[in-house]
Amino acid sequence: MITHIPAALLAALLLAAPTAGVASTAGAAPAGPPSPAEASSSFLPGASPFLPTAPATTLRLTVTGPATTAPAPGAAVPAAPASRTVTLHCGPAGGDHPRAEAACADLDASGGRVDRDSDTACVLLYDPVEVRAEGVWRGRPVSFARQYGNSCELGARTGAVFSF
Repeated sequence: MITHIPAALLAALLLAAPTAGVASTAGAAPAGPPSPAEASSSFLPGASPFLPTAPATTLRLTVTGPATTAPAPGAAVPAAPASRTVTLHCGPAGGDHPRAEAACADLDASGGRVDRDSDTACVLLYDPVEVRAEGVWRGRPVSFARQYGNSCELGARTGAVFSF
């Protein structure tokens, strides 16, 4: 007699099982985006090929600006805006992004879109912020670069993704 187990129950059991032999990458340098074969794969090594898992999400996020630092007295050229870079992992949330869970939730809510519409009103102050996102979201390649007029516009259009 063959007993059929509901797929949701079977998936929950497999996700709760310990993963022997899987090395932790916490604190390790990011290995970069996966190869096309890895990105298109929807199965974990050692997992059942009959139960697909969500592909990994790893993004390298960079924010440059705003140029809020005042130039040194007598300097001919203003100081360059600061540049910050973090790595975001989703499923589970992690990396060195300080708000990884919120950033992953924002990406999930927008279907992986980094920039989205917003009805938030921001001050018309021009203090440009440049952002870049490179990597993979749920197995799909991501390459995003944009300049926003100020930090308020950045936050309104990208949520927690670039909040670091």
